[in-house]
Amino acid sequence: MSEEALIDLVIRSPNQERKEAVRRARARLEGHATGPAAERERVARSSAAFTALAENVRDYAIFLMNPQGVIIFWGEGARLMKWWLKEEAEGSHLRVLYPEEGSEDGTAEGHLRDAERLGEYTGEGRRMRRDGSTFWAGVTITRLRDEKGQILGFAKVTRDLQARRAVELAVATAHAAQSARDEAIKEIKAAMAERDIAREAAEFAKENLMGTRDYVRNVLEPELEAARAEWARLSALIHQLEAYREKQEG
Repeated sequence: MSEEALIDLVIRSPNQERKEAVRRARARLEGHATGPAAERERVARSSAAFTALAENVRDYAIFLMNPQGVIIFWGEGARLMKWWLKEEAEGSHLRVLYPEEGSEDGTAEGHLRDAERLGEYTGEGRRMRRDGSTFWAGVTITRLRDEKGQILGFAKVTRDLQARRAVELAVATAHAAQSARDEAIKEIKAAMAERDIAREAAEFAKENLMGTRDYVRNVLEPELEAARAEWARLSALIHQLEAYREKQEG
């Protein structure tokens, strides 16, 4: 790969990579470009077992990349899962399979670096199909070395976990709904308890008020009336005494 081609490959965005894949496939089908056919043939000749595995397994997407992350062998399982044709995928960078903003587990470049440094990257996140739709994928990228320790490239295996993800989200939603229901019931019970306490307090206050009213009516008012009568009697007696004293002094 020329230096110019390598620079162009590095700066492409996922959307640009997808457009380039379609353009490349059209050129190949029209006979204007060969693409990585030589690398593909070399892989097929050197590892018939891998070729058979990649072409015949249907539940996994299996493909190979060179050290720069460019796809050089695209298996039939990969086509069925991701919908990219061999002519489109081979020659594209791994980023062609990632959302423009990156996935939940990171970017294609980051995953290739992790695989190169650690020997393998394993994770889960959204990946792009050819029509622009996404699915939840479980991926493993494995670094490949020769007997001298030189990096030959990377092998990638992808599982479609969309159905499992849907079940997990449904279960999580059900649990969240149950928790919300339990919390609502708890709040309702607390509100009912507060209402009962308030009602009991109101009844107690009402009883006290009625008791106070009865006490005033039956006890205090008669006593007050009696006190008033006694005061009137004593006032009359005082007036009589004063009148008698004035008469004696006169």
